[in-house]
Amino acid sequence: MRSWLNASVPAASDVADRSSLWLPGALAWMVTVGWLALLLGVARPPTVAELTFFGAGIVTSGQWPWNGIAILAAAVVLTATAIALASAAEAALLHGRRTRPAEVRRTFLVGVVCVVPLAVAVAALLVALSFVAPGEFNEPEPGGGPLLGTLIALGPLIAVGLLAAVLGGAIHAAATRSAGDGDGVRSALRAAPGTLGRTGTAAIGLVLVLLAARIGYLALSAILLRVLWAPIDDRLSGDGFGLAVILLLVGFVAIWLCLVLAGGALHAWGSISWTRLLDTQGSEAGAVASMESRSRP
Repeated sequence: MRSWLNASVPAASDVADRSSLWLPGALAWMVTVGWLALLLGVARPPTVAELTFFGAGIVTSGQWPWNGIAILAAAVVLTATAIALASAAEAALLHGRRTRPAEVRRTFLVGVVCVVPLAVAVAALLVALSFVAPGEFNEPEPGGGPLLGTLIALGPLIAVGLLAAVLGGAIHAAATRSAGDGDGVRSALRAAPGTLGRTGTAAIGLVLVLLAARIGYLALSAILLRVLWAPIDDRLSGDGFGLAVILLLVGFVAIWLCLVLAGGALHAWGSISWTRLLDTQGSEAGAVASMESRSRP
């Protein structure tokens, strides 16, 4: 606990004093989970009938399975683009203005490797969904509804996906900070588990605190955006697009940008906390090794 506090408290001070960290943090926040707050705040939740029609339309379409392959290809392209943008942002947080293309490339490759367990978990979740969802939507359990029944049935796989995302993020943090100029991606990934192991419970505490902070802030942002979007949606449905809607949209976008910047500050705090924690552990390990070498005859 003490090691985590010694890393996170100065990191919060650094982020508060250096607003230049907020922009790369905002980019990383937006392409990872920040987009979800906007989606939940603005988009109308689909009904059970719409979900049933959508799922059945994909499978029964004359373009099956090519439409499914196209959806999968689009998801892969979007994921690769998000990893590339997040890697550029993370490299800027780590190296500042001295960031070089080689460092962005290294961070990107580490990110691709670390996202593989999450991709496997998501693929398994989609396969299970294809078997579970038809039964739940055709014969839902009484009292729960098809959506709740599907979520309960897929709960273990959802938990596995969340665990894969958390562990992948921790490995990514350790690998990107152990990849120096002379270190390749393989050596950085091999060294990452040992680097995390040396931190002990401090890494676990940082992971849990960051997870809780991000989930809490994501939920708060989504609720606030939902509340702000409700009068805009009502006016668009009733009066159409007018001057009042334009003014409301300007205010909505301004508040959304402030939320994105705050999410960027949160992401930057997490990144700098990892840097301080791992650098401290590395310095302590180096000092112990130096003392042991001097004590040998």
